[in-house]
Amino acid sequence: MSETVKIGEAVDVVDLAAKLLEDPALLKILEIVANRKEIKPLIHLEKGIEYPELRIFPEWSEKIEKLMSLELVERKIVDRVVECPNCNSIHVSTRFKCPSCNSINIIRTDIIQHITCGYVDTEVRFKRLFEKGKETLICPNCRIKLSEINVDYRILGETFECLNCGRRVDRPKIEFICRNCNTLFDILTANYKPVFMFKITEKGVKLISSGELVRALIFVVLRKAGYETEANVEFKGISGVDHRFDTVIVKNGIPVISIDYEHSSGEKTGITDFLAHIAKYMDFPNIQHIYASNKISENAVRMASRQGINLVHGKSMEEILSEVLNTVKNIMSKKSKKP
Repeated sequence: MSETVKIGEAVDVVDLAAKLLEDPALLKILEIVANRKEIKPLIHLEKGIEYPELRIFPEWSEKIEKLMSLELVERKIVDRVVECPNCNSIHVSTRFKCPSCNSINIIRTDIIQHITCGYVDTEVRFKRLFEKGKETLICPNCRIKLSEINVDYRILGETFECLNCGRRVDRPKIEFICRNCNTLFDILTANYKPVFMFKITEKGVKLISSGELVRALIFVVLRKAGYETEANVEFKGISGVDHRFDTVIVKNGIPVISIDYEHSSGEKTGITDFLAHIAKYMDFPNIQHIYASNKISENAVRMASRQGINLVHGKSMEEILSEVLNTVKNIMSKKSKKP
């Protein structure tokens, strides 16, 4: 049997359920995040940052913020991108510039020493000879070919060299250009935007896996539909034994419909779990019983049919809520037609 949230937390869960039902998209997004475990971004220079699972929801970012405020979803930084301060596009290119003359004609080059004559200069200053498709360096001081590294020459380090003014620097000036609006900006004016992934919180996992969230949602949905409902209540059966029900619909002070929900995280709800509820239902022959679950086995379906129990299941929380409400409406409609 799934873990049950403490009864003292029930009021908070009902209030949470009511807030989720204020916007139908909240429940859908919550379930997507819960089922996917993680919602990761796709970063496109031209399209920007996308979340494929969420883009079908208008203003999805506001919905995510709401779910975070309810402590059901959390976010984690997985990347950062440079964003244009003018148009907020991330279609941005980086330019290296000479800090002396501001030219973009600057390259990174090795500092080379010719071992034989001791001449030291940047690689760009060494002449090149192309023979049989192979490039060979030639020392500009003694004009000897440099064929093999660490034999004819060694690399002492690296530097940036401006091909316009000849200035050599350890680090060039860094500039960005927005390919969307052509704005030029530097690292001090750039927006260094965080990119997030979203996941369900521990609180969210507990509420969903225990079934407590769906139980609270069922209670709120029925109450909004105008039914007099009581949650997490106990009644004494004809055997004299007390039994607890997740939700009960009361008419004229008498319980007429009970609704129980069991969440299955793995295999479908089987006979063992269902038998415990059947024994309880048999102790209340004058009440119509609804057993709901996210997963139901075929054996449980057959047994429910034989025992006259209303079985409800759905692939999503939204589907389960809809099926429970429709089943309640059908039961109440039949009761109203009886003399």
